[in-house]
Amino acid sequence: MLLKLSNFARRRPLLLNSMTYGFFYTCAEFAQQSYNKKFKIIQPVSTYEVESQNIDKPILLWLKKCNNFLGLLDNESLILTEEYNWPRLKRFAIYGFFLAGPLLHGWYKWLDTFYKGKSIKLVLTKVFVDQFILTPPLVCLFFISMSLMESKSDILEECKTKFVKTFQTSCLFWIPVQFFNFVLIPPTLRITYVSIAALCWVNILCYIKNVPLVKFNDKY
Repeated sequence: MLLKLSNFARRRPLLLNSMTYGFFYTCAEFAQQSYNKKFKIIQPVSTYEVESQNIDKPILLWLKKCNNFLGLLDNESLILTEEYNWPRLKRFAIYGFFLAGPLLHGWYKWLDTFYKGKSIKLVLTKVFVDQFILTPPLVCLFFISMSLMESKSDILEECKTKFVKTFQTSCLFWIPVQFFNFVLIPPTLRITYVSIAALCWVNILCYIKNVPLVKFNDKY
């Protein structure tokens, strides 16, 4: 089975990496919601009313219609039910399949080409470059793309509020994970390894994402 997976990875690396990362990203959010359902933790849904002063901006109205057509907008009735938040799952799936997966595929392909070898110095360089060059814009991409899919009028607010805490947490998690990644994992299975690690990381990210901004500021 591992041999077949390795052969498929060599033939269709972009497809496999995108599918794998999207799958694990969606599973992480599904696990979060399952945990909340089991312990009766009610997560607030987002609100999508465009502010009155921005109602004349066609791009916001178009974005809201597009997201509504794709079923990406939360239903306020979810607060009062025990159903899964399918719009939120769709948003995480889209981010994983179409944004994070292809981006990380290209990034690690370039990283393995530019920094060849497994010496400690080279591995530490790759870990540093990965964490401090890629991660900051990737964190920004996550929050901004989610805000766009949620039709928020201020797409930068959540990113500005949660960026520092998210980046600090990612350093504690990803630096040791990526060290073993660059030392032990073959390039063809690099995204698969990262995706499995992401199943743990995205649960943390989902928690940070779902904390309301006011509560986030007060608590953290």
